Amino acid sequence: MKVWRNKITILFFLVSVINLIIFFYRDKFIYHKYATRSSLYSEDTLKWKKLVYDYSNQELIEGKKILDGLLNLNNKPTSSKVLEIGKLLYRRFHKQIGIPSASLSAGTILDQFKILDSSSSEHLWCGNFAAMLAFFCWSEGIPCRYIEIINPGDHHVVNECYLKETKEWVMSDITTNHLLLFNKNKDKFENLLNTRDSLTDPLQSFEAADDKIIVNSFQRDFYGKYFGEGNTINYYYRINNFELYKPTEKIRRYFLPTAWYEEVNKDPVSNFYFYLKQFFILLWLICLIFFLGQFIPFSKFKKV
Repeated sequence: MKVWRNKITILFFLVSVINLIIFFYRDKFIYHKYATRSSLYSEDTLKWKKLVYDYSNQELIEGKKILDGLLNLNNKPTSSKVLEIGKLLYRRFHKQIGIPSASLSAGTILDQFKILDSSSSEHLWCGNFAAMLAFFCWSEGIPCRYIEIINPGDHHVVNECYLKETKEWVMSDITTNHLLLFNKNKDKFENLLNTRDSLTDPLQSFEAADDKIIVNSFQRDFYGKYFGEGNTINYYYRINNFELYKPTEKIRRYFLPTAWYEEVNKDPVSNFYFYLKQFFILLWLICLIFFLGQFIPFSKFKKV
């Protein structure tokens, strides 16, 4: 019995050390949720509505009021609404592109719009443009997602908006004034992955120019370093860091196979290490039960 207890104690502390090491190197043991074209470009937009949880109802109502006061979007097709919202954001803020201040980054998306609108000395980057487009599109009832293209040492953020009339996702990059991209060969607006794969096609860019929208040939030079097939692309469900990094959310992601984005990767990494972590967590719990059992005496119950 004593030998058995010693073995249990040694195993418990050994597994505890292994779990401690895994925790310190936890970034190597995260769960990757890999996307496919069918999962990204289906007609089911419900899972992308999680982004709405980043905004309060009051913020969405105020966002809608701002749009109604600045634009006439009534009875217009979704593509026209996206173009008008994109034009509004680009015209107001494209001269302010730069490194955002800490105070701007700490605010909600609606706060960021107000801060940028009230002070020309405030700066924004592609992530702010994409976050504002997503917010105002959702305020208008248009599904819109936030997408990060990762180049080693750099990244760029764009959007995709859902056109209910054609049941398609289409790419919008407000930062570079590519409000929508149109593929003349396919006679349709393009999504991000098709744009990446069709850079040699005759694409047209819908752009803001003064108070109107013009159509130019798509200038693809900027995207050469971002749209390589080896670059990772993350499609986010949520972008509110205050919510994502709450202790409860971090604990949930540590123990469960869940993620706040879907990842497109030419060479996906196996989730073997994540499931190995789960194995050692389960093994630790089993060892804990046996370890504590050594100190809990068994009671004999007699029928009264």
